[in-house]
Amino acid sequence: MSRSYHGVRPHKHRVYSVDDVMALYKVCRNTVSNWVASGLDPSDRGQPYVFRGADLIRFHQVCAPKKQSLPPGAFQCLRCKARVAPTLSTIRIAPQKPGVFVANATCPNCAASMTKLLGETEYDKLRSALETNTSLGSIVEDYTRAQACIGKDKGIAPDRLSRANDRLLYSWIKYAGRYDPKTVNAHLISIRAFEVFVGGKPFVDLTREDAAAWRDHIIRSRGDDLSLGTLRQRVSHLRLFFGWLSKQPHYAHLAALPDYVVLPRRFQAKSETVPRAFPTIDEAAEMLDRMSSATLKDRRARALFAFAFISGFRADALTTVRLHHVDMTGHRVRHDGKLMRTKNGKSFISNWFPRTEPFRQVFEDWVMEIEELGLGPDDALFPGLRALSQARTPNREPIPPMASAAAVTEAFRLASSDAARRYSPHAARHTLVHLGDQICRTSEERKAWSLNLGHSSEAVTWTHYGKVNDERKDAIFEAFEDNAPTTSDEISLMLAYHEHQLVRGTPEFTRAEALVENRRDMQRQRKR
Repeated sequence: MSRSYHGVRPHKHRVYSVDDVMALYKVCRNTVSNWVASGLDPSDRGQPYVFRGADLIRFHQVCAPKKQSLPPGAFQCLRCKARVAPTLSTIRIAPQKPGVFVANATCPNCAASMTKLLGETEYDKLRSALETNTSLGSIVEDYTRAQACIGKDKGIAPDRLSRANDRLLYSWIKYAGRYDPKTVNAHLISIRAFEVFVGGKPFVDLTREDAAAWRDHIIRSRGDDLSLGTLRQRVSHLRLFFGWLSKQPHYAHLAALPDYVVLPRRFQAKSETVPRAFPTIDEAAEMLDRMSSATLKDRRARALFAFAFISGFRADALTTVRLHHVDMTGHRVRHDGKLMRTKNGKSFISNWFPRTEPFRQVFEDWVMEIEELGLGPDDALFPGLRALSQARTPNREPIPPMASAAAVTEAFRLASSDAARRYSPHAARHTLVHLGDQICRTSEERKAWSLNLGHSSEAVTWTHYGKVNDERKDAIFEAFEDNAPTTSDEISLMLAYHEHQLVRGTPEFTRAEALVENRRDMQRQRKR
């Protein structure tokens, strides 16, 4: 196997059919058959084949070509991505400079033209092959045979666990296709952990004792390997899986298993929740000011951090926004459940949150910069840096969003580097909820704030307030823009100023004085 698949990442706990493998690796059915012949083990000998993700990973790690120079006689075809030994009749060699030669040849697979720089040693080998009419394939084979078994890499030990349950799990994966892939993978982690505990035992042979023993095992593991939250999650996943399993043909005798993994009551009681850490909106603005803007990557990180507070989007949604989703004039952005990676596929219009003016300038500068680089409406708002370098390519396809939210996580890590603690991307949503608690005065305003975060149902105190349609929500946010709403902390500070409770020259006095003057200016403008 000569092609590399470094960018393909199957999940080790999943089970893939032949069609799944073809779609994942973008190969044909014959290629998968060749892999099986070359050592890729199916989960069993049943038809059609299914493959464990761990086996796919192992096979490609062992068989993928290492990053090394081409052996003598081998050419790299840039069209079909294969290392090949061309036929002698297609090879042409010309000197480029003393000791360096250029060889041109035709790929025997796809007839593409190939070029290779040769040193004197390889030139001598090729010239000798041409003069003696010796196949280049034999030169490549001699070289690779001499290189075999050299080095410290012993490969990856095969998975000794039984694969008896893989075909059954493939059926469950089909059933669980209604869930988000991340949810399916989380369930598979729990199921595979149970499978390891029972020693790879076929699930059809499970007993109640197996389920009870596993429950006792994870209870003993609490605190060492598992938190209470993870322990509850594992039990929930297993109960749901056993419930599905007992309804399958030949598995009805397992109907009691869900009850045997239920945790004792002391583990079911709600524990005291630790408040999530998040910055205030002013602290977040200070963090933004400290972020570097020296490079394009730095400016993208600043814009990602700023836009998280402007829009309130989750990390996956942030990285999949496209330029046409953003209304720069109307200060709105579309949360598109069809084109973006969104929670539960929600679609709604999010108005830019008030009190985010320090963030808006950074974001507007980023939009202006990428448009000058050649990005259009269908391009990703926060593309990969390599894609940005190709933005001016004529007749190119739209630049897709980044495959993961890693850039958002990195942006928050950089922003938190000088802060008192590190904040996650989701902290921006907590900041905005806290800001809404301070700003919103009426139930209608609170409901609009909730809808702007994408919450159809907020906490109990927000749930029963009146409905706010999109038109009314827009009007409320226009009022936020015009009235520059004041937080409860600022109201307390101004009250202390008017009652002469602040000492002149202190930061509190200076801030309160600025707030009072700003409020007076706004009142004068309204009178005009």
